[in-house]
Amino acid sequence: MIPELSIIIVSHNARQWLGQCLGSLRAHAEVAAEIIVVENCSDDGSAELVREQFPEVKLLCNTQRQGFAANNQTGALASSAPLLLFLNPDTEVPPGKLQAMMAVAARHPECGVFGSRLLDGEGGVERSAGRFPTLISIALDRLLQSLPLLQPLLERFAQRHFGRYERERYVDWVTGAALWIRRQTLDQAGGWDGEHFFMYYEDVDLCYRARRTGCRVLFAPQSELYHYRNKAPVDPGRRKTLMRRGLHAFARQHYGPARRWLYQHLLRLPDLD
Repeated sequence: MIPELSIIIVSHNARQWLGQCLGSLRAHAEVAAEIIVVENCSDDGSAELVREQFPEVKLLCNTQRQGFAANNQTGALASSAPLLLFLNPDTEVPPGKLQAMMAVAARHPECGVFGSRLLDGEGGVERSAGRFPTLISIALDRLLQSLPLLQPLLERFAQRHFGRYERERYVDWVTGAALWIRRQTLDQAGGWDGEHFFMYYEDVDLCYRARRTGCRVLFAPQSELYHYRNKAPVDPGRRKTLMRRGLHAFARQHYGPARRWLYQHLLRLPDLD
């Protein structure tokens, strides 16, 4: 029987978090879901954990390390449901929250991509949706971090939204930490781009291409997940370098040379976080 939801998790040296994530997914018996873990050359026993404690999970083990986008595409090709959820291993899904998003998707046939509301370990709301990166949206993002009093007025135009995460609304992009997408939309958009993106901005790129197919992207707070964020073993300095490379890759794919040159100079302003 074809499942109604495929959940794809890419994991690298995140054994503890992966186990917690998979354990939380067992509380969703009301959803006919298949779970696929793409194990990205970990050396912490992650694959053994899945085999021994979660035999119901389909485990795909890489022979060489790949980027996040390429691994997501590997998982997508091995899946079969009409709706897919790409989920980070450092997430936890409370009971009822998968079904909540599936109900949202059923009510919004005009949307091809959906994003959950994400909470951190202390209950704070993660900035997980926003506008496509333009010179204005990037500049606003940096300005509003320094001038929080202006956030209620201008946050909707920033690269990452600062507020209104209690409201269902259309957005340009949602984070790949918990990105829902219809299979038809993923296929029409051309899948995840593992050729040009290693890690970071591959989710923004996918949403951009999905929007070009004519569908919309919806942020839905009814589906609320925990995201403990940045638990993958990546040095903070390397993380910022990868984020800049991802943004440059997005600009190369979708914008002209003049705008790319301006991006390089704009990114010398305060660091990405």
